[in-house]
Amino acid sequence: MAKNIYEEFLELCAFEPEEITEILPQWIKAADHFGLTEEDIRFAAEEWIPSHWDIQYQGIRKMIGAYIRELIELSKAREYKEKGAKIIYGIIPAIITSYRAMKYSGGDGVFVSFPDALLVTVLNSFFHKANPYLECAEEHGFTYGCRHCALNKTRIAARWENVIPAPDVIWSWGFNCDEGPKTDEYIQCLFDKDWRYVISRLPHDTNFGEADDELDDRVEFVAMEIKDGLKQIEEITGIKITEEHMKKALEDSNRYAFKNGMLVSLMSKADPVPLGGSDIVHFQQPLGIPFNTGLKYLEEAIDLTIKEVRAAIKEGKGVVPKGAPKVAFYGVPVAVPWVDRMFRENGVAPTVSFNLSPSRKMLTPLRHSEPYMATAEQWLRMPMGMNMRSEADTMIQKIKDNKPDAVIMGFFDFDRWLGAQQKMAAKICEEETGVPHYYIEGDWWEDRDYSPEALRTRIESISQILKLRKLSQA
Repeated sequence: MAKNIYEEFLELCAFEPEEITEILPQWIKAADHFGLTEEDIRFAAEEWIPSHWDIQYQGIRKMIGAYIRELIELSKAREYKEKGAKIIYGIIPAIITSYRAMKYSGGDGVFVSFPDALLVTVLNSFFHKANPYLECAEEHGFTYGCRHCALNKTRIAARWENVIPAPDVIWSWGFNCDEGPKTDEYIQCLFDKDWRYVISRLPHDTNFGEADDELDDRVEFVAMEIKDGLKQIEEITGIKITEEHMKKALEDSNRYAFKNGMLVSLMSKADPVPLGGSDIVHFQQPLGIPFNTGLKYLEEAIDLTIKEVRAAIKEGKGVVPKGAPKVAFYGVPVAVPWVDRMFRENGVAPTVSFNLSPSRKMLTPLRHSEPYMATAEQWLRMPMGMNMRSEADTMIQKIKDNKPDAVIMGFFDFDRWLGAQQKMAAKICEEETGVPHYYIEGDWWEDRDYSPEALRTRIESISQILKLRKLSQA
């Protein structure tokens, strides 16, 4: 019997033959549930993914497969709820250690997800089809002209269209995004009274230049917010989180972050560069999004990719010519892979996403052993837990460690915090490292406001400048 395109897609995503037999009906059902047609699957399998992803590596195909497994899992959220499982959502940026701890506590009786981030990442990265969700939210009040975040729009649309069930609770993090918690209030007030939320906030009140992870009162405050949020969730769901659950979650997060650091280090030192920046950022994304399927499939994928990348480096294989300039991004646009591709087509290699790459500080032993304090310290070592000067210092260290020929900032113009912060950080980092920084207006999640044609001249110009600089330094 001839294979259908759904089966061919799973083969592309490195599912084993015996797995395909079992999961194929679930995949067809999930694709239809989220609005993916047979033609969308064919377009992804035959055009979009081969054009934008380094599928010559089995590890990259497995990585895409891990995301597809999680999308299938999200399609079952209502089934989980009907069977009595507690549904717990969240938004990014958040401290996902808590979600892993909840999963360890409740097992199959707990379903954790950041549905908006997963949907936008999967639908746009691999199918280029998140727009219907964004347009739905705009039709119901989140106007296009206000440049609202695609995640908040997707959360509204996914619930409005009944694509996801109302959770038992959504832990709405306002540590950076001030619109995220308001979106949950919007959903509850506008059309779903059962949309129950718990909010955690972090004031942006540290002095310019203070290192947040060295401020014990700051660590204590974040630890208190975590404990308070978990207490409220326990009261709502009955899920009890112990220190042992938190310790195990911390161990898993640190192990996965270490492997990401290994991959980034290989990429930064390799010449020619064997992988694209989009591949790397998709391995980094689970550092900020909990997978209900856990880290098993992602770790299998990153372990294999590290092995394949080492072999490619030994053989001198790359996705750009040897000696090509390397650019670091504040964040390679996670759901707009053609940006990475266009730089490579112009002979420049995107390598590191600074906002998700582990820094030296993140990989050094934590000062606190108590799990809630340790989790808070871990968060405050991440870029989104720092103030702007502290983040700039971390970026400066990453520039010195990774030695890019330039840094690309931007693609966060939808974010009132990060959009402004990057413009100042670009000036600081360029002045203190001498490495040129370029700012490109754009969106990390979607590309309706810009296109390959709109950015082509900008990317070509930057690439030409970098190649000329590289030649002059030779």
